[in-house]
Amino acid sequence: MTDRDALITRILQTQRQLRRQFAEDSAHPLLDVNVTMSQLKVMIILGRLGATSGQELARRAGVSLATLTGIVDRLVAQQLVTRGEDPRDRRVRRLELTSTGTELIDRIVAAGEEHQQRVLQRLDLPSLRLVARAFDLILDTATTPLADS
Repeated sequence: MTDRDALITRILQTQRQLRRQFAEDSAHPLLDVNVTMSQLKVMIILGRLGATSGQELARRAGVSLATLTGIVDRLVAQQLVTRGEDPRDRRVRRLELTSTGTELIDRIVAAGEEHQQRVLQRLDLPSLRLVARAFDLILDTATTPLADS
């Protein structure tokens, strides 16, 4: 294994440990909700996209339309998602988070950010600068298009 591969492995292991550490937060709102991972995934996608068609949501979630229908049925029953007509095409059903669904996703995201903030607050200024620079590098690399081979 090269030094580069060893460092990448170390970084990935550290990320995994951080996720485990964050998951141990017993006050996390995920522990208070009764949704499956598939339902949460659909809600997160809807939170990013806003109102969208069932076909588009199924494509983004990587599930069949039939599977999505069952997921959405349960979310509608919990008043986390609504179905409505598309104003441009009445045959199309638009799916959207309710205000309760939006609040839930916002709480989950905020809880993760608050936990990260508590951890970062414990670092001294030089360490924070180093972490900020590392995140800048990762973001720059992730958002730079791959060169054509």
